[in-house]
Amino acid sequence: MKNEILKIAGEVLTDEDVNEIIKEKFKDAVRDACDRAFRWGDIKRSIEKKIEEVMVPYIEERDFSEYLPKLDTVLMQIINSDNCIGQKRILENFQSLMTEPEYKEIKLTDIFEKWVSYCESVINTDGIGICYDDDVSYQPVECTMEFNEDEKRSWSSFRHANVVFQNEHDKKLNVEIRLCKYEGLSRNDEGYTIALHNYTIISSLRSINDFELLLIRLERSGTKIIIDSEYETDEIQPDKEPEATFS
Repeated sequence: MKNEILKIAGEVLTDEDVNEIIKEKFKDAVRDACDRAFRWGDIKRSIEKKIEEVMVPYIEERDFSEYLPKLDTVLMQIINSDNCIGQKRILENFQSLMTEPEYKEIKLTDIFEKWVSYCESVINTDGIGICYDDDVSYQPVECTMEFNEDEKRSWSSFRHANVVFQNEHDKKLNVEIRLCKYEGLSRNDEGYTIALHNYTIISSLRSINDFELLLIRLERSGTKIIIDSEYETDEIQPDKEPEATFS
């Protein structure tokens, strides 16, 4: 069998053919060795070092200030694009959550005022009447605040209460806040703290509104809520301006 194979090979392949095959295989082996050498090892490190020696001084000498306005414009276009609006909101809300409130205590009426201001900016104006007296504007909408303290359990050192912010027109803006405080041996303890008991995750930051962010920040920091009033009422003027229609 061995002799038969050698005979066939001798008939088919000439010395020139064998030499060509050896040359091609040698070229392939050299290419493979070079590819491996340039991917890793001393040769690759040497080339990187030489490139860094040339490029680093060149880059350090360049003045990129002329590109900054262009870069800023491009980045703002990307951030404000539809694909990034959600991510932008998440980052803004996360930044707000990580910022501690600038006060250690806050009056309940101040929280009510912040909620009223929030209502003015986002209230659904469908169905609100329009005034045509001095200028075209929406009719005021009544908002109320009501504080109710739970009956104290004799065996508990904690006292609980509810605060309800209610919008007469847009029920989606209504808020109920749970409050808690530890009295211990003293009934003249400091104010309440907010007890939301919400587990805020990154994905939910997209939908949290500005007032909810305030409440979460107040809860996280343990800000004391001073009950300076148990009932308040106010009228809000929607920020949105109506389109005048005259018949």
